[in-house]
Amino acid sequence: MLRSSKGESVTPVKLRPFLRPRLDVLFVALNPPVQSNSNGHYFSGTGSRFFKLLFESGLITKEVPKSNADEVIFGSTVANYGGKEFGVVDLVGEVVETESGRVRPTRHHVETLLEHIYELHPRFICIIHSKVRVALEKHATLSGPLTYGVCGAILPESDASVVMNYFPNGNAIPDAAKLQIFRLLRDAL
Repeated sequence: MLRSSKGESVTPVKLRPFLRPRLDVLFVALNPPVQSNSNGHYFSGTGSRFFKLLFESGLITKEVPKSNADEVIFGSTVANYGGKEFGVVDLVGEVVETESGRVRPTRHHVETLLEHIYELHPRFICIIHSKVRVALEKHATLSGPLTYGVCGAILPESDASVVMNYFPNGNAIPDAAKLQIFRLLRDAL
């Protein structure tokens, strides 16, 4: 068993980001949840609705089983709207935790995310967790507000347009609001 510098047990991270240059959309999640990490696939937990919402919004063109949807959607373009290239990264990639209240993004996490963005030049960055938004607002110099919907190119030194969407699971936000934002993203592609 792995131990942290404080002697706490640490779950090894199995999820690896899907990153490559010039992605059409880079989805930014908060961290690997326990079940998805255990499965070894992004958004594969029993309660995850991420890929279902992508399908219903038209960002992907067919339903894909959660068990390997990340490989299909982020590792290829066969099911993606218009053959667009999608990727995913966690802001706090080293913390396996389902309870987001226990995840503490730092300036270093934001700086690492921005380095990926500057290096890879995605067209759109879609943030799908409010704690990612809060961390960016706290540790990045944004040129405009980070509100739900299409925010535009507000990150320093990046032409990527930022889209902020609600977390897809476990909240009282109606699917209609989440789908509307994903459809705006699809239409902008």
